Amino acid sequence: MKKIGLTGIYFPGALEALHENVPEGFELVEGIEPEDFPKLAECDYLITRLKVDESLLHTTPKLKLIQRWGAGYNDMDLEAWGKRDIPISTCPGVNSGIAAELTIMLMLAVYRNLLPINRKILNNVWPKTEYFGRSYMINGKTVGIIGLGNIGSKVAKLVTAFGATVQYYDIERKTELEAEYGYKFVSQDELLRTSDIVTLHTPLTALTRGMIDAQALAKMKPLAILINAARGPIVDEDALVDALEHHRLLGAGLDTYAQEPLPADNKLVRLDNVVASAHAGGNTKDNDINMVNYCYSNILNFENHRPFNSKRDVVNKQYLKTPVLD
Repeated sequence: MKKIGLTGIYFPGALEALHENVPEGFELVEGIEPEDFPKLAECDYLITRLKVDESLLHTTPKLKLIQRWGAGYNDMDLEAWGKRDIPISTCPGVNSGIAAELTIMLMLAVYRNLLPINRKILNNVWPKTEYFGRSYMINGKTVGIIGLGNIGSKVAKLVTAFGATVQYYDIERKTELEAEYGYKFVSQDELLRTSDIVTLHTPLTALTRGMIDAQALAKMKPLAILINAARGPIVDEDALVDALEHHRLLGAGLDTYAQEPLPADNKLVRLDNVVASAHAGGNTKDNDINMVNYCYSNILNFENHRPFNSKRDVVNKQYLKTPVLD
């Protein structure tokens, strides 16, 4: 019987779905924490939410494929696994809908001062008109999207439904989306200068790390808001704190941070004009089964010499000795 290893922390519903839907002829082996990795020595496949480092590289001699839970892979050594001829596949797009919903939630919560109003109510204060002069609607605003991929394109559709205008910057221009939906392609500089809402949906790379720094923030409108539901290190947090404290930005909605979990002395989440989530963009019970099915489907496709679910699933193709079917 083939074995599928499982590493990382999963919500109870996700773990239950993984066990209930194990493909016929396969056994699921839990090696959740690093101290459990020796249990994975006989595994043919691996589903992981953890950074898979050298300690696992040398203890899984039978491994054929690593399947990431989700779309992120910036903490993986693509070359090292490629040299072992082990593909790393991801689940692009599976979390995109719920991540887009969370992005809209952050926009609305910042614009409508949801958290400070809620805190006032909990302290027996009724602030019905207190935030009148500091509250805004998405309708009529220009939303600038940096990264018009799976999540960014869904955010674009949602804000358009609210009555916003969409402009975007991406290293890969999306002319079909421009033609179909009227999105405007602009430079990153123009996007920062002219958007009422700037929302980030780009992967963390050498080019995007620290991309939203003091200089970038200084280009934004004083009443603009910044949303980051992508990766924390894309934003210079010290520069963002400075801009928010001195009211050079209206506010920020954040789901990701440079350091997670957040250290106790993090200043960002203590500001009234910040709405903070806990890197929970992909975490809903009803989406777990979608992720489980996608992961198992890729494993079965690979086992049976069929193409992956998507041509974008395998992220270390350039290092593999054996080409994958996609």
